[in-house]
Amino acid sequence: SGSSEVYARLVRRVVTAVIDGYNGACFAYGATGSGKTHTMLGQPQEPGVMPEAVEELMAAALRDDDFDYKFGVSYVEIYNEKVKDLLNPDSQADLEVREDAKHGTHIQGAVELAVGSAAEIMEHMQRGSVYRTTEATNCNEVSSRSHAVLQVTVKAVQRYGEGGGSKRRLAKMSLIDLAGSERAYKTDNRGQRLPGGGNNNRPPP
Repeated sequence: SGSSEVYARLVRRVVTAVIDGYNGACFAYGATGSGKTHTMLGQPQEPGVMPEAVEELMAAALRDDDFDYKFGVSYVEIYNEKVKDLLNPDSQADLEVREDAKHGTHIQGAVELAVGSAAEIMEHMQRGSVYRTTEATNCNEVSSRSHAVLQVTVKAVQRYGEGGGSKRRLAKMSLIDLAGSERAYKTDNRGQRLPGGGNNNRPPP
């Protein structure tokens, strides 16, 4: 299946739910070289799941006459159990995942940039992707060795109607490109890459 078919069958419903105020996520899982990054990012002539999702998210917001929308974007990588801000690559901070009533689950300290179009989101993502951790392996010459999480925050405020302006919605759409899931001997992972791959794919406790 091509990326467009994957998007139409599996991801479009997630975008619809996010516009309705629910958190949603989509991730690609598989071995190095199986096409995860291609499926998520695509090419200019064949957009992947991520660009299609943000395009449809913005288009849906423009069609909605009942709410005003504001969008923010963050982009982080998880490598060897450390969280790095790809939109603030000069920071050496190991960020922490936190949860509270106001923000829900979030990466404390990660930069969130205000955006007004799908093109802006993709520009930030492409800029951040330059700083992802990659290595050559037996499976792929340029292999993503980290999980990358693009998160779009959607804030909506009611325009009209009963209690107009008082009804608010907050939702997050997370689009995740996972590192390869294969065993180390297939990729010839050694040194820092070996524990990195193991930690990236360690199941939760």
